[in-house]
Amino acid sequence: MLKNYIKVAWRNLLKNKGFTLINIVGLSFGVAACILISIYIIHESSYDKHVANSNNIYRMTNAIIQDGNVRGGIHFSAIMASTVLNDFAEVENAGRIMDNGLFYGAGSNEIRLEGSPTQYHEEGFAYADQSIMDIMDIKMVYGNAPTSLSEPGTIVISNSISEKYFGESNPVGRSIYLNGNNDQPFRINGVMEDFASNSHLDYDFMLTLSGVEFGEGEQTRWTQNNYFTYITLKTGTNIPQVQKKISNHIIKDYLMPAFEAGGFAMAESFEDRLSIGLQPLTDINLYSNDIDFEASSRNDIKIVWIFGIVALFILVIASINFVNLATAKSANRAKEVGVRKVVGAPKRYLVGQFLTESVLLSGISFIIGLVIAWLMMPLFSSISGKALSLPFASPLFVPLLLTSALAVGLLAGLYPSFYLSRFRPVAVLKGKLSTGGKSNALRSGLVVFQFTISIILIIGTLIVNQQMDFILNSKIGFEKEEVIQLYGTNMLGDKVDTFKDELKKLNGVTNASISDYLPLEGAKRNGNSFVNEGRDNIDETVPGQAWVIDEDYLETLGMKLVEGRNFSIDRIGDDDATIINQTMVKKLNLDNPVGKKISRYGRLYEVVGIVEDFNFNSLKQEVQPLCFFRGVSPSIISLKADTGDMVSLLKEVEKKWNEFSPNMAFRYAFMNDSFTKMYANVTRIRTIFLSFSVLAILVACLGLFALSAFMVEQRKKEISIRMVLGATFKNIYSLLSINFLKLVGVSIVLAVPVGWYVMSRWLEDFAYKTGLDWTTFFMAGLIALSIAILTISYQSINAALIQPLKSLRTE
Repeated sequence: MLKNYIKVAWRNLLKNKGFTLINIVGLSFGVAACILISIYIIHESSYDKHVANSNNIYRMTNAIIQDGNVRGGIHFSAIMASTVLNDFAEVENAGRIMDNGLFYGAGSNEIRLEGSPTQYHEEGFAYADQSIMDIMDIKMVYGNAPTSLSEPGTIVISNSISEKYFGESNPVGRSIYLNGNNDQPFRINGVMEDFASNSHLDYDFMLTLSGVEFGEGEQTRWTQNNYFTYITLKTGTNIPQVQKKISNHIIKDYLMPAFEAGGFAMAESFEDRLSIGLQPLTDINLYSNDIDFEASSRNDIKIVWIFGIVALFILVIASINFVNLATAKSANRAKEVGVRKVVGAPKRYLVGQFLTESVLLSGISFIIGLVIAWLMMPLFSSISGKALSLPFASPLFVPLLLTSALAVGLLAGLYPSFYLSRFRPVAVLKGKLSTGGKSNALRSGLVVFQFTISIILIIGTLIVNQQMDFILNSKIGFEKEEVIQLYGTNMLGDKVDTFKDELKKLNGVTNASISDYLPLEGAKRNGNSFVNEGRDNIDETVPGQAWVIDEDYLETLGMKLVEGRNFSIDRIGDDDATIINQTMVKKLNLDNPVGKKISRYGRLYEVVGIVEDFNFNSLKQEVQPLCFFRGVSPSIISLKADTGDMVSLLKEVEKKWNEFSPNMAFRYAFMNDSFTKMYANVTRIRTIFLSFSVLAILVACLGLFALSAFMVEQRKKEISIRMVLGATFKNIYSLLSINFLKLVGVSIVLAVPVGWYVMSRWLEDFAYKTGLDWTTFFMAGLIALSIAILTISYQSINAALIQPLKSLRTE
């Protein structure tokens, strides 16, 4: 019987080629979209699950209430790890990672191999405890993991770095030097496997924390927070209970006494405003959106959910096409059903026949969809920024695909099969069956559903695009165009000022500044506390940034002084001067701030200027208080260019670089490009959203096109009679189009509030955002309406141009 079902189903699919093609094309692309997004979701949800004992590993977090807002953080003092390990029996292990580029060796470095004069730039340096190797289950290619970071002056490198510099040989025992410091070698004590693409850690160099102290007393000071702290809890630990116990104990017995001893006025309110939490290792990638200074590579669970829903909707829209077309063609199958029933076919055989057709069509679509997904995977990986591939090696992949194909086929074919099998043979054979009209309400509802989803996606695409344009083109308080950043200039030593002066002499260079504190993600950041003169130990301190710049910084980056003056190289007193931003003025409640003094850890600085606020973090965060201090932070030189021949200018700059630093590669970037990279995740979201929105609309339009074609076919006789009786082209076009356009109108009404709600929630993540203007929703509706008109116009125009006499003669 099954063989007969398949044979008849295959014949029917071939007989109705147009119907079959539209269904297969729509469903294939829906399947491809589902496969791609499912792999993306599985990858994002799998972060750190490969780590042994990952269910018991946690990263410590903190949250503090400031000005009514909750700010999350992940930085703790150096002593936190050893304290929780000693004080809590539930903690099996604890370790620290420190990748703050403010401290020598962390972040990025210029490296030199032992026995070579050449300097190479590398990123991905972090300090770590030996216990981190155990907690994170880091596997070794060379060396011994349990002792790889146990000795002072040691380093573990990744396998890719080992192959890059040492080929296939074992580099353990070799030394590398950082930033031209020949007095402090780091001995390679191990080569670790590269971190997986689904690991939240992504370091190529792990420097030991053994014997390291960043300043006197730093390792025991509770008020200096620069470390990520990871802990392993014993199996079966009550997490909420131990989290509360750790938070209360650390705050009450360590932090409050330390801050009181330091004279911090906020110490008395710490217990009410501060809390310490434990974030599961496997949650870090998707649940860190509310944490300040978290890596920009983290994803957001809301985005993952949105993509998953979009993929599901595309598949549902494609399945709806099958239901709509099957019921629309009911008249064509009515006589077949009648004859089968007359010769004794029971209802279950008819249901089986129609379900077989549906499953067969679904199976073909899944095969083609898999091929499309395989072909599109490299492009999708590039767009998403993830190393993705089809998991053919997984034993669950093929069974899951087969199950999905069967499920989609059965679900999509369930209603049409029962609908068609219900036909009464007597009514059918006497020609009394209405031509598909009984399922009209269902078809209308499904069309409304399709276009509602499509319009929501259009709204989302427009708003994401508007927000991205707002970010990249809004006034950010500094000039990023035609600013060139030169990296590694700290290697020039005391020649850096001379190099800067030589660059300023080049044609096309209007100014140059030495500072590695830049309003770009990945540049140096810090945390300091400020208070007004005479208010130490009285007022609550204002947290803010303290950036070291030179006297050309503001002019080079086009920052505006709204009061006071700039730093001057001729003023010796400027070593005790500061320029602050407008937010710092507000936070310190300063009236007439120029000339006032503010305290930074007890040292007084005179305010000589006020700079207009500028965004130095992502626009997801509000502008924070900031102070500029005159000094040297020489890793980056910024050049302000004014030339029509940037290529020639870069050649001249490189020539100067080679004169000053012949053993080191010339590295540069345009600030505008670096700024855009800050929003790489948003850009990827925009591209993916746009791509799948277009796909969803195309699939919906395929169904609408086919549906309008069948409606025209079924109403040919009616149209011909109307034309004989004097109906005009306009009358016929309106007759066939107006009902579909009404459905699209209903879809617009339903989609607008849903689209407004979803996108307003998405925009909540941005401190600075574009508004939800009614014109956006109007535009989305207009786009949907235009697409629908274009889709159905072809069939409507063809119908209005038929020759009525010829059509009636055929009838």
